[in-house]
Amino acid sequence: MAGTRAPKQWSLSKVETITSFEAWRQNLQYTLSLDQNFAAFLVDGFTWLKKTNANPLRGIADDGEAVAEANRRTAAQKCTHLDLMLGQIANYCPIISRNTIIKNSTSINSIWQSIRLHYGFQSTGGHFLDFNSIFLEPDERPEDLFQRLASFIEDNMLRAGGNIHHHGEVPEADEELSPSLENLIVLTWLRLINRDLPNLVKQRYGTELRSKTLASLKPEISQALDSLLDEIHSATDAKVLRASIKDKHFDRSAKKTGSIRTGRQIKCCILCKQAGRPSQHFLSTCKYLPDEDKQYMSRVRQSYCTEVGDSPSKLRVVSALRRVSTKQSPYFKAFYKHFPLELTLDTGAEVSMIKASSADYIGVTIKKSNHSALQADGVTPLNIVGECHFTLSRDGIELQLEALVVNDLDVDILAGIPFMSSNDIAIFPSKHKIVIRDKVTVMYGSPNEELNSSNTRVRRTQAFLIRAPSASSVVWPGCYGEYDIPSEIESDCILAIEPHTDASRTKDWPSPQIAQSVAGKIRIVNNTSVPQFIQRNEHFCRVRLTTTIDNAPEAPDNIRDIKTTNYIDSTHTSQFFKQVSVDPDNLLSPDLQTQFNELLRKFSEVFSPNFKGYNGEIGPFEASVNMGPVQPPQRKGRMPQYSKNNLVELQNKFDELECKGVFRKPEDVGISVEYINPSFLVKKSFRWFPTCNSICRCWQI
Repeated sequence: MAGTRAPKQWSLSKVETITSFEAWRQNLQYTLSLDQNFAAFLVDGFTWLKKTNANPLRGIADDGEAVAEANRRTAAQKCTHLDLMLGQIANYCPIISRNTIIKNSTSINSIWQSIRLHYGFQSTGGHFLDFNSIFLEPDERPEDLFQRLASFIEDNMLRAGGNIHHHGEVPEADEELSPSLENLIVLTWLRLINRDLPNLVKQRYGTELRSKTLASLKPEISQALDSLLDEIHSATDAKVLRASIKDKHFDRSAKKTGSIRTGRQIKCCILCKQAGRPSQHFLSTCKYLPDEDKQYMSRVRQSYCTEVGDSPSKLRVVSALRRVSTKQSPYFKAFYKHFPLELTLDTGAEVSMIKASSADYIGVTIKKSNHSALQADGVTPLNIVGECHFTLSRDGIELQLEALVVNDLDVDILAGIPFMSSNDIAIFPSKHKIVIRDKVTVMYGSPNEELNSSNTRVRRTQAFLIRAPSASSVVWPGCYGEYDIPSEIESDCILAIEPHTDASRTKDWPSPQIAQSVAGKIRIVNNTSVPQFIQRNEHFCRVRLTTTIDNAPEAPDNIRDIKTTNYIDSTHTSQFFKQVSVDPDNLLSPDLQTQFNELLRKFSEVFSPNFKGYNGEIGPFEASVNMGPVQPPQRKGRMPQYSKNNLVELQNKFDELECKGVFRKPEDVGISVEYINPSFLVKKSFRWFPTCNSICRCWQI
């Protein structure tokens, strides 16, 4: 019959835990005990001296007559066997100096303590305080946390002959794990998982805990742990106190607006609680409450509802004037990798959120989540997809974001109180200012909207050059480079990027695109298949300011020549204008009344009940309305701020390509337009300006 063999011994690594070290120690100790020459040195209490020139035998004596002659060894032989055993231990412990084990050790326990000292979990009174540093790690199972707690306590229990005194005495026997200590481990385990879990366990297992200890119920609690956590999460739903302001007319038929709930009312019967009975119900529904008290509470409730309810006269809307002021929520932009993101700060949100389409677009890892969130009404739930954790950056400051991923959100990222608290962000609404960690100040919105209106701005068509850093660099495919924009440009704005192609540079990178600058910097990704070498101080691209299509200048006269036509037939004899009442209060002068009547007579056809509408003078007008959801949301169309000559050349090039059949109108090919991308004029070395569309973002969607 083959003998029992231990697992093959392995060496210690630089990083070990208490559990892994104990497994290594016990396996090595078992392997050494199989050799009779080493077994005597592994017995508790056997000691030897340090090896020196003055004491080569280390205080080991010859075996006496009490030992069988066949097993009798001299001091020199025993010292040789000891050196061999210590050498074997040193071979499997390369992280400790060999002299520490072979020459300076005095017992087998001193070797184990030296190794523990190296890893930082030696048995001392101070090491027990590290119990407070144990927490539930991310992606760690609750059972793994319990094993860590139990292993730590078992490793720090007092042992006979140890170097730790308790009230001035060394224990004569090894300490055992008492039932109270087991209960304390389970209680700490529940508290580290969720601070509300011990109270819920006390309610759920109140009957069993009358006759059993908490540690004995640990297996049942482990099996029901998921349902217990779900109950806690459902009772502490996060509420997003956010109201959307939309430009719509006031709804006169609106009914009473629901009030915002500040918290969920907990069911608790004070009578049953004092009597020790189950108290998870309201006092009004308690079966032990007398009938007289129930009837009295019903009358009080009816009276309260009548007084609190608003009468119809109070709810009736008298005026539709918009006299309630509205202000834009504070926001700022930050980078995640090369993606610029806009974070809307909301001091009324108890949790941060990110739109699901935005999370997919930037490629963050979405994990499962048991959280739930409600809208401002406290009733309507949000569709939670999961949760994500990632790091943003602005002005060299890293911002940690933990957010729920939701489908229905009117902004890309809604940063709530947890985000503002963990990153030390302060808001000054009156100054339109955001302060990040008392280092970076970000101005949002505009304190004076009139000064920033499009009517008071001077439109410039200047192009700016982007200079590379003072050190040469290589941008690998899929990576990005960060570059400073000129100080003349706003720190946070949308720019049109064009390659700077001249006689000395024939590269087509970066490709024409629209990019968002953040804190005076832009990040350009290398979307080619080859590395891009950027020389120091090189002018490798140009940027232009952009404008929205709504604010774009009118087309030059030589581009569009639309014939001015009188679309309404004025040669009619209808008398529809007589149905219009002019100046019923007689406030106008007779001359003005005559002018109004003549104008109504001239355009009397407009008031006809069978008004024909547009007469089709310049062709039909068609529109396509997409009523379905569009993900991600449509971007506002932007175009580079070109000069008039460049706009004329760009339009002429489009007309030429349209005549050749390169471009077609969307309605001609049955396509619904959902995404708008600008077109650029890219200057080539032979002075021709071809058209290049920025479609790079479409491929990323």
